[in-house]
Amino acid sequence: MLRMVISSAFVLIVFLSYGQLQKFYALKDAGNYDSVSFSMHATSGNCTVQSASIEDQSPLSIFGNPDLDKINPSFKYKVVERKCNVSLDLQEFRSSSLGDGLVFAMMRSDEDENNYWKVNFDKNKIYFLDLSYGIGNANVDLSGSSVKSFKINSGTADIFVEYKKDQPNQIAMDTFEVKVDMGTIITKKLVLANADNIIANIGFGKALLDLSDPQTKKCDVTASVGAGNLDVLLPKGNTPIIIYLKDSPLCGVRLAEGFEEVEHNVYVNMDYTVDAKNLLTFDVDVALGSITFHYE
Repeated sequence: MLRMVISSAFVLIVFLSYGQLQKFYALKDAGNYDSVSFSMHATSGNCTVQSASIEDQSPLSIFGNPDLDKINPSFKYKVVERKCNVSLDLQEFRSSSLGDGLVFAMMRSDEDENNYWKVNFDKNKIYFLDLSYGIGNANVDLSGSSVKSFKINSGTADIFVEYKKDQPNQIAMDTFEVKVDMGTIITKKLVLANADNIIANIGFGKALLDLSDPQTKKCDVTASVGAGNLDVLLPKGNTPIIIYLKDSPLCGVRLAEGFEEVEHNVYVNMDYTVDAKNLLTFDVDVALGSITFHYE
């Protein structure tokens, strides 16, 4: 079945097909918005999010091959004050929320191999991204994009975020945020995000923050670890670092070599100066889990 809805600003295309990747939705640029706020909430499945290829220059294009007997896609958009607010919900019929998806994730085998989605965005708009995954896998490549804020949440999903082509974010990012319930999030070359603030909230899962490249600007990292594990890769030299630590008797904390405790639970490296223009600041709260700072 083919269903098409055309407005002055958008083209919405829906293909109901199985076994191959088809374009489901495409956002048309009519010149009435400068930025795109995109939220994606998937109960289950596998997904790729990346900058568009030369052949696909829509501000947002979404491809998929879901089993529509199980998945109920919902796509909405609205332009408000030059910003296009877009939401994509990939809800399972049997699940009423992302949290419900975590319950049946532990009660079934991997049956979502055919539930695959691919999201392309271009490099001509500014993006605000909010991505949530319950079960499955996700790969996010932000190379050369212009992302103002980035938020990603894993229920039990395994998520990989990177700048694969070593192309940095083209604008200053306000906040790069990861949240892990019981899944895993790995970030690579995070310095290329050009972020002012990095936030990591870890429940029972695991996360890796790759900050191993030297900082070129100030960056504040706030991390909260419940019963999970957080690994932080640090740059070795040329970056001043200060770590404020709030721990408990039941947690585990490991610091890389070269740090000195200057006050109770306040640590600095040998490059630290209070007025450094590229100061990397950590504010860390660890309850029952563990956090490890180490060099790559």
